[in-house]
Amino acid sequence: MSRLCNLPDNLTEWTKEHVKDWVVDQLKLDQKCGNILYNEDVCGMVLEGITKEDINEMGIKAGPAALIIHKRNEFIKGAKLDPKLATVADDKQISSQRPSSSAANGSDGKLVNSSESKSQASKTDSGKFTKNSSRQNHNRKNIKHRAESDSSTISCQVETRDNLATSTKSEENETKEQKCKQQTSADDAKKQLDIRSKPRCETYPFDERHTGTRYIQNYVLSPETGPSNLIDPVHEFKLFTLTENASEEDMKKKFANEVFRFSAACMNSRTNGTIHFGVGDTRSGYEHGEIIGVSVDSTDKYVDCLHNSFVHYFEQKDVPDAESSIRPPRFVEILNPNQTSSTKLIIEVDVVPSYRICGSKLYHIHMMNHVNKRWMKSKEKHLFIRDGSSSRDILGNKNTMEREAEYRRFFTETLATLVEERRVAEEKPQKKTKKQEGYKLVRMITGGSGMMDTSYYQWYILVTNKSQQNQTQNLEFLKEMNWFCVLEFDPESVTNGVCKLYREERTANLHFPSHFQEIDTAIRENIEQLNLYTQTSWIFCNGRSDLDDQSYKPLLPKIWYKERAADVRKLVSFLCRPDIMPKGKFLVVFLLLSKVDDRRDPILETFCSFYQELKGTEDILCICESEQTFLRWKDLMLCTCESQELTERCISALSLDEVNATILKLKSVTRSTRRFLPSATSASVILQKKEEELLTALEVLCENECEGTEIESDQNSFKEFQKSKEEQFYRGGKASWWNFYFSTKVPFIKRDSYSELDVMINAKSPSAMCVKIINLFHHPGCGGTTLAMHFLWESRKKFRCAVLKNSKEDFEEISRQVIHLVTYKETANSDYLPVLLLVDDFEEFENVHVLQNSIQSIVAEKGLRFELPLVIILNCMRSQDPVRSSKRSVLDSVALKHKLSFKEQNLFELKLEEIEEQHSKPENFYSFMIMKSNFDKKYIEKVVCNSLKDLNIVTKQGQLISILALLNWYVKDSSISVSKCEEFLGLGQVKTSFWGPEKFEDVMGTYCNLLIRVEVEEYGRYEGIRIIHPLIASRCLEELKHSYNLPKSKIALMLLCQKIFLQRSIGREKLMQDTWCLLITRQRKEHGDEADTLFSPLIEAIQSEEGNDQVVNVLTEASNRFDQNPFISQVLARHYYLIVKDYDSALNWATKAKDRAKDNSYVADTLGQVFKSKLKYKMECIEIAKQTVVTSEQLRELLDLAQSASDAFKESQYLTERKGETKYEWETQSSKRKRDVYNTSGYLGEIEAALYVIDILRMIPFFSGKDELSKMQLMHLLSGNLNLGHIEKTNSTDEELCSVAEEYNRYLINIQITTKTAFEFFEDYFVHFKTKNIEREIAEFKIRRKVSECFSKYTKVFCPSQTESKAARKSKPKLSLPLELEECRRFLEFHKADRFAGLLEFLTNNHDDGQRMEEIVSKYQFLLQNPTMKKLGRQKQNFVLANIILNCVKPKSKLIESYDKLRDLSKEVLKDVGFDSHHVEPYFLASLLFWPTKYNEIDDDSRFLLKCITTIKHSFRGCYGRMSRSKHPVAHFYLGKKDGMDRFIQKAKIDQFFDKELRLNTLWQSGEIWKEQRVKKLLLRVNGRTGEDNKVYVEFGSAEKIKIPVRPVYLGKLRSGLSIEKISFYLGFSMDGPIAYDIENTN
Repeated sequence: MSRLCNLPDNLTEWTKEHVKDWVVDQLKLDQKCGNILYNEDVCGMVLEGITKEDINEMGIKAGPAALIIHKRNEFIKGAKLDPKLATVADDKQISSQRPSSSAANGSDGKLVNSSESKSQASKTDSGKFTKNSSRQNHNRKNIKHRAESDSSTISCQVETRDNLATSTKSEENETKEQKCKQQTSADDAKKQLDIRSKPRCETYPFDERHTGTRYIQNYVLSPETGPSNLIDPVHEFKLFTLTENASEEDMKKKFANEVFRFSAACMNSRTNGTIHFGVGDTRSGYEHGEIIGVSVDSTDKYVDCLHNSFVHYFEQKDVPDAESSIRPPRFVEILNPNQTSSTKLIIEVDVVPSYRICGSKLYHIHMMNHVNKRWMKSKEKHLFIRDGSSSRDILGNKNTMEREAEYRRFFTETLATLVEERRVAEEKPQKKTKKQEGYKLVRMITGGSGMMDTSYYQWYILVTNKSQQNQTQNLEFLKEMNWFCVLEFDPESVTNGVCKLYREERTANLHFPSHFQEIDTAIRENIEQLNLYTQTSWIFCNGRSDLDDQSYKPLLPKIWYKERAADVRKLVSFLCRPDIMPKGKFLVVFLLLSKVDDRRDPILETFCSFYQELKGTEDILCICESEQTFLRWKDLMLCTCESQELTERCISALSLDEVNATILKLKSVTRSTRRFLPSATSASVILQKKEEELLTALEVLCENECEGTEIESDQNSFKEFQKSKEEQFYRGGKASWWNFYFSTKVPFIKRDSYSELDVMINAKSPSAMCVKIINLFHHPGCGGTTLAMHFLWESRKKFRCAVLKNSKEDFEEISRQVIHLVTYKETANSDYLPVLLLVDDFEEFENVHVLQNSIQSIVAEKGLRFELPLVIILNCMRSQDPVRSSKRSVLDSVALKHKLSFKEQNLFELKLEEIEEQHSKPENFYSFMIMKSNFDKKYIEKVVCNSLKDLNIVTKQGQLISILALLNWYVKDSSISVSKCEEFLGLGQVKTSFWGPEKFEDVMGTYCNLLIRVEVEEYGRYEGIRIIHPLIASRCLEELKHSYNLPKSKIALMLLCQKIFLQRSIGREKLMQDTWCLLITRQRKEHGDEADTLFSPLIEAIQSEEGNDQVVNVLTEASNRFDQNPFISQVLARHYYLIVKDYDSALNWATKAKDRAKDNSYVADTLGQVFKSKLKYKMECIEIAKQTVVTSEQLRELLDLAQSASDAFKESQYLTERKGETKYEWETQSSKRKRDVYNTSGYLGEIEAALYVIDILRMIPFFSGKDELSKMQLMHLLSGNLNLGHIEKTNSTDEELCSVAEEYNRYLINIQITTKTAFEFFEDYFVHFKTKNIEREIAEFKIRRKVSECFSKYTKVFCPSQTESKAARKSKPKLSLPLELEECRRFLEFHKADRFAGLLEFLTNNHDDGQRMEEIVSKYQFLLQNPTMKKLGRQKQNFVLANIILNCVKPKSKLIESYDKLRDLSKEVLKDVGFDSHHVEPYFLASLLFWPTKYNEIDDDSRFLLKCITTIKHSFRGCYGRMSRSKHPVAHFYLGKKDGMDRFIQKAKIDQFFDKELRLNTLWQSGEIWKEQRVKKLLLRVNGRTGEDNKVYVEFGSAEKIKIPVRPVYLGKLRSGLSIEKISFYLGFSMDGPIAYDIENTN
C-alpha cells in the first residue's frame, strides 16, 4: 500500500509502474493484468486516452478491462470535482524535480518519449534538481524553457552553408519552433496510442560494444523511464538527415557540435547520457523515437572527427577529462523488419562523467559557427546543462541579471549537490553477475555428465537469430556439437552468418519448414531424402535472402504469422515427436545472438511452440549474448512461462567468448584431432570432417584411427575407458576399432580364416573388373563380423577402408560415396588406392552383386582408369549353412562356423587369463565365454537356466525378456529401442534425479546380464536393446517353454497385444518392420538359408510345435493389429489353403489382402492360387470318389473356380507389366531398393489353371473318350474352332453338362491362346535374358523345369506327338495339303520351333546330332514352298534362324541354305515389316547377316545395318523393357574369325572348352573367359573407338564414315571422361543389339 500512497494526484503524471501498482494493489486484479499493461507501455497519459477495446486487444479479458475503465473514469471525475487537486497538480508541475535519467531510459537504458517530457516534468531527462529548495527556485525561474520543450530530439538537418546559423541561434530557433508545436495532454495521449502501432525496440546497452543489439528499421525506441540515479543514461535523438548540397565538412562540424553540446551538458549535470543520430521525431515527420538511420560511407570519418575536435571545443585543461568521459562513436547496424541487413546505421555517442574524473569542475565549451561560408570557433563560451529533454546554455540568457544569478546558483549550490549524488550513485554496489554460470552451462548442456562424449543428451536442436560479424569467432563450439537440425531466423545466414561459419568445416543441408509438412505419411522415405540423423538439417524459418524465388524471401513479422507460422509450428511438432527424437534425450538450445525487442518476433513464437510440445523448459537451454538481451527476452516471455523457470534455464552472465571456450573444453576426447587416409603414392592425405560427413552411408576407418586422442593423455581415464570398451565387446556388443587398438598382453585373437581372407583379397585377378567381391559366410554369433573388422583394421594403411553403416541405403548413393572415397584428394588419371568396403548382412545375397554393378556404373560415368580393382567388397553374410553357401563361389568365399580350431581354443584360454586379471566379473562376459567353450550347448543352457531362475513372466521384465528372445532368434539384427523399453517398463515418467529418469539397467536387475545396448542406424540413429547372443536367445525360448509354459505363440501374442509397442516413439518403425519380418519373411536357399520354407521360421515353428490353431490365432491378431498390412492377410490366406485346406477362409483373407494392396502382383497371384488350390482339391475329391463323370453342379463350380483363378492370374500379369508397383510402408520381405524382380508367378498360375480345365472337360462324356474324335473336339473347343452346340449329345446328361459349359464358352474358347501366350512369355524370359547372378539362376531353374513339365501336358492336347503323327500317316499315307501344313505347324509347336526364342533354345539344349534341327528346317522349307498367305515374314525369319542354328549344331548338314539366300530372305522380311515394327527378331537377324566383313568400305548393306541397329534398340525397349530391368540380355552368338555363317559362334561352343572346369560361371562373370587362348583363337577382335558421348562405336569406311553403336558390357579402365580412344573388343549379338566384350585400348 505504501506504493499507492505515492501515486501522483494528476493521472497524466503516472508512470507505467504507477499504473501497474494501481491495477494490482488497489483494483485487486491479477498480477498478469498489471504485467500486460506494463509491457504495453501504459503510463497515466496513455491510460487517460485508451478505450476498453484497446485493453482487450492487449490480451486482458472483458471483465477486468471494464473495471479498469470504470475506476479510471471515477478517478478523473474526482480530480475535476476537487479544484485543490488541480492546483496541487499545477504546483507540482511548476516545482517539478529534476527528471530521472532512468525515467528517460528505464533500468535497461530505454528511451524517453517527447510527449511525456512536457506533462511529466518530474520525469524528464535533464539534470537532477531535486531535494533542494534552491534547485526548485532555479527550475521555477526557468520553467518557460522546459514548458516550451516538446521533443527530446532535434532534427539535425545539415543545411547549405548560406543558411547555417550559429549554434546559439539554432537553439533559439528550436525553442521557437517547439512553442508553435505545443499540444494538450490529450493530444499527447493520442500520440502515445499511435506509437503503439509500430513495434518497440530498446536502446543499445550503455557504454558497451560488441553486443548483439541491432535496431530494426522504423521500429520505435521505447519511452519507458525509471527513477533517476544519474547512472541510467539520458537520451537525445537527432535525425541527422543530410541535404544534397551539404559538404563533408558541414556534416562533420554539425555532428561535432551536437555531440559536444550534449556531452558538456551531461558532464555538467553529472549524468550518463547517449546521443543518437538517425532517430526521428514527430517534428521531422516521423514517430517520436523512430529508427531511420544514417548512410555512412566511412565510420572512420566520424571517429576521427570526434577525436580531433576536443581541442576546438574544450579548454585545454579540460580536454583530458572530456576524452575520458566521451566515448568514441558507436555504429549500430539497422536491420530491415524481415531481418535482412540494411545499408544504414545509427551513430551513438555515450557520455560517462565519472566522479573520479570530473570531481567538482564545470566545463565550458566553445561552439563552431558557420560565418561567411566558413566554420569558425565561437568567441564566447557556453555552459550547457541538461534541462528537461534538451541541453540548455545557462550563459545563453540575454537577460544579464538572470544569467548571472542562475550561473551563481548552479555553481554554488546545484553543482555541489550533483557532485555528491554522483559520488553516492557510483559507490552503490552494482548488480552482481551470476556466479557458477560456467558450471551451470556445463551441467545443462551435457545433462550432468560433464563431457560431450558421455552426454545424457543424444541430440541437440539449435534455434538462433541474427548474428554479427564479430560474433562468429566465438561460435566455434557449434562445429563440435551433434546438431540434429538448426532453426535459423537469419535470412542472410548462408552468406554472412552462423550457417556460413558452420558449413566451412561441417556439412549441413539447407531446408525450409515446408520440407517437413507432409512427412507423417512416409517417415522412412523422408528421413532418407533429407539425410536426417546423418547430416545436420539447417532450416530457414523466415526465408533466405540469397534466393531469387519470391516464395522464399524473408517476411515482416505480421506477414510471417500469416504465411509461415503454421509451418514452423508443424515443424516443431514433428521434431518433438517421440518417433523422431527420443523423449527427454534431446536438448533445444536457443542461441540469442541479437536482442529480441518485438513481441511479434518469430523466434518468440518458436519458443512457445517448443515450450508447449516439451511441456516446459526442462529440455530447453537459452544462451543469451548479453545480460540485457536476457532481461528483454524474459520480459517478453512473461506471458508464456514463469520468470524463475526461464531464469533457471538461461545462460546470460557469460560472454560469447566464455561460452565458446567452456563448451569447446567439453568436446570429444576419443576422436583424433586430424584423420588421415592412405594414398596411392604411399603418402597420407587429411580427411576433412566436412568431407567425411558427406559419406553418410560409410563409416571410414582412417590409418590413424584412435591415435592421438586427448583421453590417452590421462592414464586413469584411459584405463577406465579401455575397461568399459572391452567389457561391452566381451559381453556381446559389436566390436569397435578401439578393441583392436588397445595394447594388451595377448593380442587380439586372429582367427584361422583370417589368412584365407588375406590370400583372396590380395590375390591379383587377370580380369579388368573394377569391383571385386570376397564373401565371408558365417553362423550367427560366431565372430564373422569381428573377423571382417579385424582384417580391415590390419589393412587400414594398405587400403582405404570403410564399413557400410546402413544396408538399407540406396545402392546408387552408396556407390557414389564409395567412389568419392576412392578418388578423394587423388589426381585425375592417377593410380588409385582400392577401397576395402565391409558390407555386413545384406538382406539377400544377390544384393551385393547389384551393388557391384552400381559401383561399376559410377566408375564408368566418372571415367576412372584402373589396372587393379578400385573397390574390394568384403561381403560378410550370416548363413545357417556357411559351408554350403561358400561352395556357390568357392574361389572367392570363406566359411566360418560355430566351431573353433585347436589353435583358436588355446588363444581363447590365454585371453581369458588376461581378462581375469583386468576385469572383476569375467564370468558375465557370456559372448566371449560361449566362444571360449567352443559353443558348448551345455554351457549356454546353464547360463540361461541360472539367469532366468525365478523369472516372473507376468512382470514387465519377464515379458520384455521373452519378446526380445523371440525377436532376436528369428529376425537378424532385431532390437527394441531403449526409449521404447523404458516406456514399456514404466520409466521416464518420474525422475529420480535432476538429470534423468531411472535407468533401464536398474529396473531389469540381473536379467541385464543377458541384454546389451547396441547402436541402430536404420530409421534414424538410436540405442537399442537385444539379447547378447543368438544362441542365448534360442535357449531362452526353450527355457520359457519348458520351465514357464510360455510357448512361442504366447510370446508372439504378447508382442502383438502390447499397444505401447505401436505408439509413436524412436525405433517404432524398426520394431514394426522386425515384427512383420517375424511373421512374414520366408527362408530361401538362394539367400543362404538352410531350406526353402512356405512360411516364416516362427510360423513354421508354431505350426509344428503347437498346431494350426495357434498359427491362426497369432496371424489373426497380427492382422487386426496391422489392419492395413496386406501381407499378413496374404500369409493367413496361404496358411489356410496350403496347410489347413480351408479354402473359404483362405479366400476371405486373400480378398482382404487384395483390397489392401490393389496394385501388388504378388497379392493378386495369391488370390489366384487360392482359387486354383480349391479347384485342385475339388478335383481330387472327385478322383478319390472314383467319379468318372461330373454333375452339372460340380462342373459349374469347377469352371467358376478355374475362371476366377485365371482372372486373378491375368491381373497379376498386368500388374507385373506395369512400370512399377506402389511401395508400401509395410513391405518387409526385401529392401525397398532391392533390384526389380520380375514376378512370373501369374503366368505359371494361368498355365496350371488351364491344364486343370482340360482335366475338368475330360470328365464330360463327349470329351472323355480316348478316341481321336474326342481329342480333336476338345482341342478345337479350347482353340476356339468348335462351338459346343455342334457337338452331338446322346442323352440328357450330355445336354445338361453342355448347357453348363456354354455359360463359360468365352473363357473356354480362349484357353489355348492364353496358355500359348504364357508359354511364349517364358520362352522369351528364359532364352533372351539371363539372371544377374548365379543365385537367382538356381531359383529360376526350378520354375523353368516346372514350365517344361506343363508344356509337355499342353502338347499332348494341342500338338500330337511324332509317334501319333507317324501312326496317322500310316493309316492315311496321302494327306491333303491343308492337313499336311497343319501337321507341320503342330510339329514345330510341339518342339517349340514355331517361335524365335524356341529355336534359339536349340543352341543350349545339347542337340549334338542336329537331326531335330534338320527336321525343323525341312518343315519350314515346306511351309515356304506352300504358302497359305501373302506375307510369310514369321516363317521366313524362323527359317533363316533355323539354318544358322543348324550350321552351328551340324555344320556339315546338306539342308543348310546358302548365306546369300538367307540374306535375301532377311531383306524380304524387313521390307514387309519396315523400320517401325514392334518385333525385334527381323532386326536381330539383320545385325547378324549384314555385319560387314570389310571395315574400310561402305555399301548399301552398311547403311542398311545402321538402320537395323538403331531400330532394334527401340523395338527391344518396347517389347522387353520391363523385363530387362531385372535381367540382362543374352548374347546368342559371338563373332568368329571365319566367313559366312561359320563366323557365328554360340556360347555352348565356348563352354565345350571348359567341360571339366568347375568354375565356368566364375570365368564368365569375371570376364576371365576372354583371356583363355582357345577363346582368343576362336573369336574375332573388332576394332572401334569410344565416342564423345561415352559410347562404343565400330566405324566403317575410309572417306565416308558410318558409326555403328555397340553396347559395352563394361568399359572399365578405358573410360576417361569424354576421351576418344581406339579400342578392340569381342562382339556379341543379342536381341538388344550388338554387345562389346573385353574392351582393350589399342593406342
